[in-house]
Amino acid sequence: MVTAGHKTKFGIDPRFCAQAKELLSKYDMKLVGINQHIGSLFLEPAPYVEAAENLLEMVLDNFPGLDFVDFGGGFGVPYRPDESRLDFGKLREMLFPVLDSFMERYDNKYVHFKCEPGRYLVAECGLLLGTVHAVKENYGEAYVGTDIGFNVLMRPVLYDSYHEVKLLRNSDETRKGAGEKALPATIVGNICESGDILAAKRLLGDARENDIIAVENAGAYGYSMASNYNCRLRPAEVLKTAQGEVKLIRAADTLESLIENF
Repeated sequence: MVTAGHKTKFGIDPRFCAQAKELLSKYDMKLVGINQHIGSLFLEPAPYVEAAENLLEMVLDNFPGLDFVDFGGGFGVPYRPDESRLDFGKLREMLFPVLDSFMERYDNKYVHFKCEPGRYLVAECGLLLGTVHAVKENYGEAYVGTDIGFNVLMRPVLYDSYHEVKLLRNSDETRKGAGEKALPATIVGNICESGDILAAKRLLGDARENDIIAVENAGAYGYSMASNYNCRLRPAEVLKTAQGEVKLIRAADTLESLIENF
């Protein structure tokens, strides 16, 4: 996912650093820090390190005395089964020499370096559970209807993002088609939009009404992007601690909470 480049709404093009410095001087302002964010879901360190190196060279040429330099986020997690995990050891080996070189040349030896690893910290902590409400075939296509609409998880519709989906029985036994009828099925939600698709043509196994659907890697950009579109209620959030304790940390919406501001 790329957020940088020549055609983007974000940031200031490096070509305009001179104008930025003129504005700082004109209005007697001090620039205390600089930030960049070139994209997200990096599973290789090279793009992140290259961007950091370019940013630091720009700082050296234009902005002395900064308190911090923020390299932004973008550290990815493997959403697909065939994706590899980001090698932080390799990232460290590539990035630290760049930082050392910068510090040897920069005037403020107390400048702080920052990063924003939000997705990396929380994405894999979230498991979204829903219920199968209907199973049908339509002109040779199998559909599994659930109560997980895009009001609950927006990423597949908004970004065409991939999430692993598992089929559970109420006994918590995971079934992914082994030894059962494994017709490729499209998993859909309960929103009145034909594009309300959670996952397309997945081998789930013998899905049945009241089975539980589990969506992996739902801890990032899940509830924070949820809404009450179609007057659908958002689910509860439950935390399982390292000690195995289960806590309700956010109650599910109710009809009363939905209409309280109408």
